[in-house]
Amino acid sequence: MKNIEAPEPGSLDSATALRRLNTQRVLDAAWGREAVTASELISLTGLTRATVLNQAKELVESGWLVEAKDTRAAGAYSKGRPALRYELNLAHRFIVGIDAGQHRISLTLSDVRGTQKSHCEAKVDPLATGEHRVRVTEKLLTDVLAEFKIRKLAAIVIGVPAPVDADGMSPDDDNGFWVNMNPDWKAVLGEYTYLLRVENDANLAAIAEMEDGTVGSFASLMVGERIGAGVVVDNHLLRGDKGLAGEMRFLSHVAGVGNAHGLGYLAREQAKTALSQGAKSSLAELAADVLRAEDVFQAAVGHDQLAQEILESLGDRLARISAVISGFLGLERVVLSGAMAEILEPVVVIAQRELAQEPELTCVQLTASTLGAEVAMRGAVDLGVQLVRSAAPF
Repeated sequence: MKNIEAPEPGSLDSATALRRLNTQRVLDAAWGREAVTASELISLTGLTRATVLNQAKELVESGWLVEAKDTRAAGAYSKGRPALRYELNLAHRFIVGIDAGQHRISLTLSDVRGTQKSHCEAKVDPLATGEHRVRVTEKLLTDVLAEFKIRKLAAIVIGVPAPVDADGMSPDDDNGFWVNMNPDWKAVLGEYTYLLRVENDANLAAIAEMEDGTVGSFASLMVGERIGAGVVVDNHLLRGDKGLAGEMRFLSHVAGVGNAHGLGYLAREQAKTALSQGAKSSLAELAADVLRAEDVFQAAVGHDQLAQEILESLGDRLARISAVISGFLGLERVVLSGAMAEILEPVVVIAQRELAQEPELTCVQLTASTLGAEVAMRGAVDLGVQLVRSAAPF
């Protein structure tokens, strides 16, 4: 439940503020339940029956709650006066999560509990301008709004592959990549929503992991085309100055790592380089322009020597990265997230073997996320639910 300070006695807005607080308490109590009676709301909120009934009535009139079938009709009550039952109105407000990746923009429409209603996506040129990326996203958005006849969204959360500060902005970098990935979304998309939030995609992955039950201190490490981390310390997501917490460009100064390229990128490019230099491998049967990281991992399962050597190098690299970030921040675990997570177990085993050689690092757990390729999208929707729930009713 959102913590709100009680108004000072005698203030002009004290009655209004108290009424709003009570309304939020009633709505919050109903949010996570399929149906709830007035008596249950009294117990959950600690409010009087009269207050609960008044605020529930306001919430029904404003569209946030609906009166459900009474307990007699639902088969749970047989004698006396049937109890009023309330349900969250899942057709009242909607949330959109957007994963605006370098190569693909995907969009998910959900209800205010985070249940998916629609999903769509579009490929984009990784060198496309920020303005083009916004136009592609707006087209996806307007199409889904028209399909579901939605006039305005409760929240839009956009995940981008760039550090993001508390105001949703990204700092300038040498090649302009960050700003290109995070253009002025609000200028175009702000009219479609009550709440718009831009967030780093690795931070959203960390939010999704927390919603899934991961607690304590950990990093959600995106490992596909680039390395980026959402860092959580003592159950608090770190942002840092200009949103740079978890930014991995410092890896160019780490011996044995040298850059922030992701494991997927390196698996593919190392294989291409080796094959171009005449290395013998079953991967030579694939044209260079269609060879994928997944092909390298599959070849390693078949005991292909080149593929196994590449996985060894990736495991060593992952161990070094995990040692640096976990040792400095006192992390308990590193969770590998993103589209590649489901195939990374061989690399995790190698990395754990390397970490085991350093006794002070054996407490660091390496795990692959179970949330799949859409983990950042899931985090976007989760954050959208949090934002709406904190701001409701509006």
